[in-house]
Amino acid sequence: MKFYYLSKQANDDGVVSIHADSCEQLPSILERVYLGIFDNSRLAAEAALSKYQVLNLETCFCCK
Repeated sequence: MKFYYLSKQANDDGVVSIHADSCEQLPSILERVYLGIFDNSRLAAEAALSKYQVLNLETCFCCK
């Protein structure tokens, strides 16, 4: 299980990234939102969709 975070800033295409706590691309503590502890990034994405209603989501390439 890993801790997952949602980036507060969307990229140029308007997509918001989900990152695990071990990610090299993890935003600073002021630029991310804690999602919770999950078994995988798919479950973290489902939580982000339901809790924050973010439609354009992607999992960081190194966190898949």
